[in-house]
Amino acid sequence: MIRIAHLSDLHFGAHIPGLVEPLLADIARFAPDAIAISGDLTQRAQPEEFAQAAAFLAALPAPCVAVPGNHDIPGGAVLERLADPRRRWRRFIGAETEPMLLLPGAALVGLDTVRRVQPRLDWSAGGVSSRRRARLAARLAACAGRSIVVVAHHPLRHPAAIPGRSAPIGGEAALAMLADAGVAAVLSGHLHRPGRIPGPPEIVLTGSSLSHRTRGLPNSWTLVELDGGALRVNAREDSGDGWRAA
Repeated sequence: MIRIAHLSDLHFGAHIPGLVEPLLADIARFAPDAIAISGDLTQRAQPEEFAQAAAFLAALPAPCVAVPGNHDIPGGAVLERLADPRRRWRRFIGAETEPMLLLPGAALVGLDTVRRVQPRLDWSAGGVSSRRRARLAARLAACAGRSIVVVAHHPLRHPAAIPGRSAPIGGEAALAMLADAGVAAVLSGHLHRPGRIPGPPEIVLTGSSLSHRTRGLPNSWTLVELDGGALRVNAREDSGDGWRAA
């Protein structure tokens, strides 16, 4: 069995400092094989926020696959956003925005869904281009024979219960490709709420793990267990007096 701790939307710079150590301790209790962080490590992509995020990653109790979210590229620095939007990510977090981690019988594969511009007003919504889908397909092919979990900030399909949010451009095409590749699950955030969206592949959402931007819901993270062909999902939430099962 493979255990993955799924975190998202940390939003350092808009985080709750008192939650950091209890969250690390709660994750460690479950001895995960890997940790997936599905984007928005920072609030405004400022260097000091990235430095805090990098320190948090260094304190994690297991290997981590982290991908950027829409908050992890500059908003106000327009020239940098257009010319090199992931420069700060590479400086503080790592050279890759689509890292991959191989585990015994499983693989955790990052997908960068952030877009510097959009042909619509909602630039936060993300997308997956045909070129990026092709690159992802090649990486998935290299993981043949393993249970594959993809980590992406934006849910490639939105739940019907959340109207008014723009789904990523190319999301359905990406899901079709992931289904053909036999991907077991996609771990996502962005919507700041836990949940499961039927597949294939199933999309597992988690809420904001550290930020005060919870949209009225508790801070949360999710324990994902892969046991052969079975997928088990258990959400954890902050009760105000410690972390507990949701």
